[in-house]
Amino acid sequence: MKTCEKIREVLGHYVDGEGSDETRAAIEAHVCTCAECRCEVEGLRRLGDRIAIGAEVCVPPALWSRIETQLATAAPRHRFVRFLRVRSILAAAACLVLAVGGYFAVLQGLSTRAEAAPVDFSALLDGLSGDAENAFREFVERYRGRRVSSVAARQHASQLNFAVPEQLPGGFSLNEAFALQIGDTPAAAAIYRRNGEFVGTIFHRAIHPEDYGTYRDHPCVVGEHRGHRVQVGEWRLVHVTDATTCHCVLSRLDETKDLPAILQAVAPDFKPAADHSHP
Repeated sequence: MKTCEKIREVLGHYVDGEGSDETRAAIEAHVCTCAECRCEVEGLRRLGDRIAIGAEVCVPPALWSRIETQLATAAPRHRFVRFLRVRSILAAAACLVLAVGGYFAVLQGLSTRAEAAPVDFSALLDGLSGDAENAFREFVERYRGRRVSSVAARQHASQLNFAVPEQLPGGFSLNEAFALQIGDTPAAAAIYRRNGEFVGTIFHRAIHPEDYGTYRDHPCVVGEHRGHRVQVGEWRLVHVTDATTCHCVLSRLDETKDLPAILQAVAPDFKPAADHSHP
């Protein structure tokens, strides 16, 4: 809890793009494993977007008439000064209404479902007890996936930092690559096979809250990568996150032997923080 308190003290600066690289990396490492802080980040971002966009303020039609009538009765040399003063007060009030209204709209959205997530893995996880690859394909279809080349997948989600190599360590070959759309953010996915064994990879924007349905999210360490995992039977959905990208790998691979090399292959530029316990 102390870590969360410290993190939340600087989230406003983080969302505004401020802070040192070291501090930002520590915040990103924390929020990828803390659902409450991830929701806090998303709430701040939505609030900032609403304030930036603004909204139309409705002024009662009779208001200006009453102001003009009062100005007309004032001494001539004070009319312009009074007019500017009233205008300034009304403009400030309008800004306050917009800010407060946007804030409460965001709070209302969070209160109705604070855990709502742009990335919903629950259906994928529910399907793992049957045909895992079919469940993976249904997840891809859910996010408007279309089959593309590995190069096109990278170009589609060019703001993300990931790789879709033709071969993964351990003898897995690329079978299909996909361009996805999660909300208004491009994402990507791929299917690999080795003698009938399936591995799926998903790449999406970092810091999104994720919905795992009834399944629990556990912190994990895979090689040098620190992240989190959700386990369903012998299947594991493992995530590691850098500044821009969450790299997700669905497999039945051993986390200490086979999986570290695969994560390194799909997240080649990932630089894990030395210690994620303190901001």
